This record gives sequence, structure tokens and C-alpha cells, in this order.
Amino acid sequence: MQYYKASTQLPNRLVDHHLKSLSESELKVLLVILRRTIGMVDRDNSSQRKDRGWISQKLFMVITGLSNRAVSSAVSSLVRKGLITVTDIEGNPLASAGSRKAASRLHYALGSVLVAKPAPASERQGHISVKKGHTIKLNRDTIV
Repeated sequence: MQYYKASTQLPNRLVDHHLKSLSESELKVLLVILRRTIGMVDRDNSSQRKDRGWISQKLFMVITGLSNRAVSSAVSSLVRKGLITVTDIEGNPLASAGSRKAASRLHYALGSVLVAKPAPASERQGHISVKKGHTIKLNRDTIV
């Protein structure tokens, strides 16, 4: 399999758990944040990816094709869902739309929901472990 050097990885949790609950606007904004953070090499340490990045409202609008209001709504929703964090230049959290509006530069990062390691299978609520050798067989006639 070929890996692409000029590419951005997506957290599996985004696709596996959160994709179906995201609106189109939320997904577009989240993809821009992914590209501008973990999709970029950190200038200070070339062996690391960026943890957070400054992204202007105008850049969001240009890249996503969304309106100013749609970007702001998507950011607020993603913050509420814990998928992203927004901070000022000093790293102070800006959880409310009002605090973000008052800040001069907004820095975005992936939220704890996407970067936190999942609990071990034995600790997950309602988790049913599958024993080795457990398979589901489908007939060709049942696949639509």
C-alpha cells in the first residue's frame, strides 16, 4: 500500500463515532481545523505535528464556501460537542461565542473527545466482548 506524504490523517474516532452526527458545515469546519493542525508540521519541531493553529474567520469562509454565520454556528456546535477547543493566543479557553468574538486571534485544536484515548473494552459501559472465532455469515441473497 502506498502512503501519501502530502496528506492529513483523520482520527478514527471522528469517522467511527461522530461522522453521522455532524452537519455538513460542522464537518467542513472540522476538516479545515484538522488540516491546519495535525495536517501541518510544527515549525519549532519538524518531527511533530501542530497541536493548535490560528485560523481566521475569512480563511474558514474561503476554504469551506460557508457564510460567516454558518462558520460561527459550526464552531459553536463543535465546541459544545467537545470535538474542538478554541483558545486565545495565550492558550486561554474561549468556550462562548461572545468570548471568541472579543478575541483578536482564535487558535483551534482538536477537542478531548477526539484526542483522548478510549477506555479499555472491559471498562466501557454496555460493552459486550466478542470471543475469538465469532463471525457473522451473510448469504449473497441477503446483501442488498
